[in-house]
Amino acid sequence: MELTGNELIKKSIEFHDPKNQWKNFKSTLVIQDSLPEGRDSRFYEVSFENNLSKMVYRIEGLHYLVWNDSIQVFEGVIEAESAFRMRNYYTYLWGLPMKLKDPGTLIDDKVFQEELNGKSYLVVRAPYEKDVWYFYLDPQTYAMEAYKFYQNEATKKGEIIYLEGLTEYDGLKIPTNRSWYRTETPEFLGTDMLLEIK
Repeated sequence: MELTGNELIKKSIEFHDPKNQWKNFKSTLVIQDSLPEGRDSRFYEVSFENNLSKMVYRIEGLHYLVWNDSIQVFEGVIEAESAFRMRNYYTYLWGLPMKLKDPGTLIDDKVFQEELNGKSYLVVRAPYEKDVWYFYLDPQTYAMEAYKFYQNEATKKGEIIYLEGLTEYDGLKIPTNRSWYRTETPEFLGTDMLLEIK
């Protein structure tokens, strides 16, 4: 029996968050950026308190808190709009696939298969207002191993992110490394490496 997109995402969530922990996740991710040659890598920390919609971001020269609709800057300068965007960005990407159950997320029923780097995946499509996302799931375990988004689906302009490794924490299985590439060219954009959860 073929599964719908929503049924597949449910199975992927059961793999990554079997104890339904993400909604109450309260910890800090220590991350290193590995950037294209010629640019220095950076270390930074992102702390989540998901039941309060709270995120703290800390990097050398910048430290701020986003809590619901307010921000507090402890060091450096950041515009409110950028701070909210960063909160949404980190909460969404590090919370996948669990974030696909958020209200307002539409997931196509139809699932298709696609080969990526020599491996066949089940692919689920989720259209948003400004972009369209595709999620690549292992056909046996339903682990999420890649995703891509198009800002313009017709021109295939966007980015693809390959996930490698799993960091287990309190029942959660969070992808360890995320390597970013453009979809319209083979340009490498960088890798986010999860060093520690504390």
